[in-house]
Amino acid sequence: MKIVHIAKYYLPHLGGVEIHLKEINSLLIKMGHEVTVVTLKHNSKLADSAICNGVKVIRIPDDVEQRWEFIKSHKDTFLEADVIHVHDVFWWIMPIYKLIRKKIFITFHGWETKYPVRFNAKLQRYVYSKLSRGSIHVGAWIQKFYFDKPSYITYGGINAKRLTKSGKKNHIQDDFQISIAFIGRLSNDNEVEKYIQTVGILKTKGYKVNITWIGDGEYRQKCEKLGEVTGFVKNISKYLVNKDLIFSSSYLSILEAQLIGNNVCSFYSNNLKKAYLESFPGSKYLLIANTPESMISKITLLFDSPKSENQSKIEAREFAKQQTWGKALNIYLKLWDEGLAHHSECNRIKI
Repeated sequence: MKIVHIAKYYLPHLGGVEIHLKEINSLLIKMGHEVTVVTLKHNSKLADSAICNGVKVIRIPDDVEQRWEFIKSHKDTFLEADVIHVHDVFWWIMPIYKLIRKKIFITFHGWETKYPVRFNAKLQRYVYSKLSRGSIHVGAWIQKFYFDKPSYITYGGINAKRLTKSGKKNHIQDDFQISIAFIGRLSNDNEVEKYIQTVGILKTKGYKVNITWIGDGEYRQKCEKLGEVTGFVKNISKYLVNKDLIFSSSYLSILEAQLIGNNVCSFYSNNLKKAYLESFPGSKYLLIANTPESMISKITLLFDSPKSENQSKIEAREFAKQQTWGKALNIYLKLWDEGLAHHSECNRIKI
C-alpha cells in the first residue's frame, strides 16, 4: 500500500507524536509498504523533501497562509495514496478533502492544554472524526472529554531494542540520597511547578536529591537551580538507569521508565489529566497525586516497603514488555482494512 501520514512535526523534531510515527513507519517499511509523511518544515536548514529511514518526508513551509496552497500543489501525493492518515491536524487537508475523502483516517493524540476543554474544540474533533473513515484515540480518556467515539484506542508502545540495559540499584544503598529524572517539556501543563515543590520538600526532610531534567521549556532556569537540564534528547534511556524515581506524565516516557525498572511519579491538576493517568492500563504501577504533599506520602510509603516496591517494579516491567509497537501497528492495519473494506462494500451495493 501507499500510505501518507500528515502530522504537525516529524523527525528530526522530538516529541511523542514524532516517536509514535517513527516506530509505526519503521514497521510499515519492513512490511514492504510505501510511506510518506507530510509535515512542517520546522527548521529552515531542513530539505523540502528527503528520505528518512526509508520514509519519504515532504515538508510544508511553516506559514499558515502558504499551507493550503502547498497542499493543493501536492495533491497528486494524496490522490496516489491508498491510505491517508491524519494526526490531529485535519484542517490541513480541507482544500482537497472532496478528492480524497474515501481514504482518510485520523488519530487524536492529545489535547489543547486548556481546561475545561472548549466546546469548539470538542465540536471540531467530532466533525473531523465524522469526516474520516475511522479514528484512533491515544488513551481512553479522550472520549470522556470530547464528543467523538473512537474506532480503536492505543497507548503507543515500547521499542525495547533501543533502551539501555542496566541493573537497577537498590534504594537502601543510601536511605538519604534520592536519584530522580524528570522527562518531558519543562512547562506548566506538565506540572513542573509541583515536581519542583516535591524536590523542595524531600530536601527539607533531609534527603540529598540528585535530579536530572530531560527536556526544555519556560521552567528551565528554575530547574537548573535544582539539577542538570539536558534539553530534549533522542534516547532518554541512559538517563533512566539507576534512578529511584522518574517524574513523568507521558504514556511513552512512562512505558520506557517501567521497562527499565523505575518507580514513576505522575501529577495531575484537573479531572482530564487525572483520567489520562488513571485510564492508562499500567496506572496501578504509578504514584499518582494532585499535590506535592500527597506525592511525598506515597513516595515515603513506597520506600518504607522495599519488598512491595521491588514486586511492583517486576510487574510494571512485565506489563511494559507487552506494550509493543507491533500491537499498535495492528490497530492501524485493522482500522485501514475495515474502513477501506466498508467503502468497497458500499460501492458494490450502489452498483
